[in-house]
Amino acid sequence: MAEEFTVSQLSTLIKHSIEQNFSDICLKAEVSALKIHSSGHLYFSLKDSESIINAVCWKWIALKQKIRLEDGMEIKCLGSVSTYPMQSKYQFVVKEFELAGMGELLKMLEERKKKLAAEGLFDINRKKTIPKLPRTIGVITSPTGAVIQDIRHRISQRFPRPILLWPVLVQGLDACRQIVEAIDGMNNLPENIRPDVLIVARGGGSFEDLMPFNEEEIVRAVARSEIPIISAVGHETDTTLIDYAADLRAPTPTAAAEFAVPEKIKLQIEVDKIFSNLKMNILNNIERKKLFLGSAKILNIRGIIMEKTQTADYTLEKLQSQMSQFLSEKKIEIAKLIIPKPIIKDDVKNIFNHLTLLFNSKIELAKNSFITISSRLESNSYVKILRKGFAFVKTSNDTPITSVKEAEKYSSFSLVFSDGQIKVRHDPTQMDLI
Repeated sequence: MAEEFTVSQLSTLIKHSIEQNFSDICLKAEVSALKIHSSGHLYFSLKDSESIINAVCWKWIALKQKIRLEDGMEIKCLGSVSTYPMQSKYQFVVKEFELAGMGELLKMLEERKKKLAAEGLFDINRKKTIPKLPRTIGVITSPTGAVIQDIRHRISQRFPRPILLWPVLVQGLDACRQIVEAIDGMNNLPENIRPDVLIVARGGGSFEDLMPFNEEEIVRAVARSEIPIISAVGHETDTTLIDYAADLRAPTPTAAAEFAVPEKIKLQIEVDKIFSNLKMNILNNIERKKLFLGSAKILNIRGIIMEKTQTADYTLEKLQSQMSQFLSEKKIEIAKLIIPKPIIKDDVKNIFNHLTLLFNSKIELAKNSFITISSRLESNSYVKILRKGFAFVKTSNDTPITSVKEAEKYSSFSLVFSDGQIKVRHDPTQMDLI
């Protein structure tokens, strides 16, 4: 008799057997049907041209990786085969993964770049101007490391300004989500503490390290930001998709700090230079006025003023005289008008109202006359008499017959009643008069 097992026991034996024989396996495959569960675990498929296998990567493993998995990405992954007893399925449990080749990834990024560019997210016309002297500078980067220290140091050197730091991860699976939340969060702050400019920054790193800044979600967050954004990701030779969407790209985080604020010493020198030039222009203008007054030999200022006053009085009297004459001429012209325009307008209006009343009166009289004639015709109509039981006698050519003698002349005639007529034939020789 064979040994007896429960279903759970058999599933456990199969699981142990598979895990012992298929551990520490390296697979090269394409990621497909990726799903990030609310728990943070990754569920996806690994496939080649002929086969496919279900795969899972636990959250704490995914967070340690340098790249974020995407559908269509070709990877090398280390893991082991295990089973899922609840569904009698086997799956590949991923322990770590990396890009299998740069060619496919670069192709994917180029396609993404074209797609976002076609939507207008990289258009130069939508880029905002960086303020010359912001009140507050927002920085989105890792709270540890050299980047934030470099930015703080450079701003304090050039022109000290308050810095508002929003700490985020700058690599790994969760970096994209945190950076998007930081950009949106900065924009949603109250106006009195919201920064005037944002710096999104991280230091140098490998191509995989910079992958979060190529994510579509981050590019869209940068594009919709109402606050101007300076991107400073990696070294000068590194370029990510966020650089195309940002309002200004800095080659390094330190350069981003220099773009964010002016250099106070240089600004003070420029202000002093402008003030000096303005002061010199004013002094030169005063000297020119002095020379002009001296050469004119003006000795009697009061006499000149009185002379100008007399000229002004004469001119005023002349203008008053001309104005008086002009008004007199216009009064004469107005008096010559027989019917002023306002009176003509009122007369036309009165005539129109009178004609309207007369027309309505004529219409009412015609209407009443028509009703009276119609009533008379109705009362004298022979049809009304026929309805009382009388008949109308007529010949075939509609000539009325009004006496017996006239009737004797015809072999037939018609009797017309209220609801129709009948034709009567008779022999006149046999008619008896009663």
